[in-house]
Amino acid sequence: MGARTQAGGGRIALFDNLKGMLIILVVVGHVMHPVHSENPALSTLFDLIYLFHMPLFVLLSGLFAKGAWRPAADGGHGRLNVNRIISFVVLGLAYQVALLAINGVLLEQPGRILLFSSAPWYLIAMAWWYLMTPALAKLGPARGMAVALAPSLAWGCVDMSRGFLALSRTFAFLPCFALGYYLTTERLMRLRQRPTLWLAVAAAALIMLARIVDEHAYDAFFPLVYGDNPYDDLELLTIAETMPAALAEPLSGAVQKLLTLGLAGVCSLAALKLAPKRRFWLTTLGERTLQVYVLHRIIRAWLTFHTPFYSWPLLLEPVPGLLIILGLSAVITAVTALPVFSRPFSRFLAIRWLPERRDETEYRS
Repeated sequence: MGARTQAGGGRIALFDNLKGMLIILVVVGHVMHPVHSENPALSTLFDLIYLFHMPLFVLLSGLFAKGAWRPAADGGHGRLNVNRIISFVVLGLAYQVALLAINGVLLEQPGRILLFSSAPWYLIAMAWWYLMTPALAKLGPARGMAVALAPSLAWGCVDMSRGFLALSRTFAFLPCFALGYYLTTERLMRLRQRPTLWLAVAAAALIMLARIVDEHAYDAFFPLVYGDNPYDDLELLTIAETMPAALAEPLSGAVQKLLTLGLAGVCSLAALKLAPKRRFWLTTLGERTLQVYVLHRIIRAWLTFHTPFYSWPLLLEPVPGLLIILGLSAVITAVTALPVFSRPFSRFLAIRWLPERRDETEYRS
């Protein structure tokens, strides 16, 4: 799912650079996760990353999912890229099995294969989102965004935090995917040129500064950034305390969810404005996000369960711990982005799981 033009032409460096920036944040966030709550510097960086990186990554996935569903030119039945959906599911399950095996719980708790509370959730969610593209295409932007937002807000009333089939995060981030699906690269590039977007950069800086100054600045809603925490994990907003109990929690949670999406949107606009347009090493990294996403988390799991690395006391020291985590993240990112891993992942996504029909070749991506 590369950063290509809407007509299927060459890759656009701007969007590959954005993806490269985001995958670096993903790696850093996952590498620091086992110790971030015990190191104030890591905790701050962790929160800043999680404020926006998942919504923006999902939006970019939707932006380049135009080939998931192709309506028929003659008004007949369209074509869904079922082969890509199967690839996402198979890779997601294999990824999940690998992590559970490394964690040592695969044989003891085989039922956890269906509980996608860790990194493989994204691949399963991609399969769900691809399945939804025919409906999104038929509904159009206005109705489609409304339909996507409704379950995202309502889902917080249900506790699916164990990650069953990645449903919670699928619905939580569905508005981000839908927005990306309805946007075009041309529209985003025009938006990036607007001088007023510097206001988003300034606002994002203030949002992040608030967290740097006060570690509790976003405690009221921060559990929602993960996409799988229910509203009953949150404290009620003051305005909801006088409401009937049956309404207070859903309405308070929905407001906090909208606030979460709003802050992520501001930070995402800032990232769009600041992302470089020229081609360089970050562009290449952005072309290889899938392999980095899968492999880095396997390395992190091995370090967690088969080495004493995360027991190293120096990791809890603010500056040394931060430098060690950043250095290790850079090494892991560089290794997992090596070209030797690119072809296996590209070939896997291109597998034709179902018999190919004569008119289907145009839908390959």
